[in-house]
Amino acid sequence: MRRIVFLSFFTVVLSLAAISNPLAFNARIETVDGETLLVKDFSMEGKRHFYVDWRGGTSTLDWKDITSFEIMRVGQQYWIEVLLSNDKKDSFRVRQFSSFRGKSDFGQWSVPFEKVKKVILIRGQEEKRDEDISAEKEAPSPYPKSKSLDRITLRNGDILFGNVATEVVSIRTNYGTLSFKKEDLSRLSLGPSEKPHREKEFGTLYSKYGDKMTGTISATQIKITLVTGTNLTILREHIKEVEFYVMTEDEQKTAQEKSAEQIK
Repeated sequence: MRRIVFLSFFTVVLSLAAISNPLAFNARIETVDGETLLVKDFSMEGKRHFYVDWRGGTSTLDWKDITSFEIMRVGQQYWIEVLLSNDKKDSFRVRQFSSFRGKSDFGQWSVPFEKVKKVILIRGQEEKRDEDISAEKEAPSPYPKSKSLDRITLRNGDILFGNVATEVVSIRTNYGTLSFKKEDLSRLSLGPSEKPHREKEFGTLYSKYGDKMTGTISATQIKITLVTGTNLTILREHIKEVEFYVMTEDEQKTAQEKSAEQIK
């Protein structure tokens, strides 16, 4: 494998003693299973650098000089293809590696090195999300806001609007169990009902921030209060998808009125 080395981005070290890096990183992670997750205070068991082969010896490649890296397995060895801060790419064989760790909005996070496909590093103590920026710019309204509605799509094609009573959804993945607050979720897709029991429990969670995780969701039913005030309990096997905060009551009422006018 061809390697082009840029001396300005790392220095040769004579020992394996790690020097602590005060610069914290957030990171957008893509796993080998296609899941994505935003993680804060990202590190490799506390380290923020790689030990790599260079010129017949070992060198330290500091994360502060990297924009992103992709992990590749070549035989029994692991290589990283890195995008450096000067927009140039290079590849290195990793001499030492361990599990990645960090903090998500849903708790502590850990995943084995070999389970990660790509990492995009984000500088700074905390990423400013678009939703946070929009919230700051939005002037407070003197009028009460219309309640947000959730949408449940059933396997028979029926669609229900209302307020899903679930406040927290947990999913068990290859790297641990994560719990999501409803307010942080965008969508929940459940496995087909005709699959075997274990596979039926599989589902995919999508957060408002771009995270996507597939795993085991053990909830057997979902409770929803419809716009009319009717309370329903729907068994998991009848549910295809749940979308959170899709529209307000006012928007739903307007859509109903337009639909009624078209029928006339």
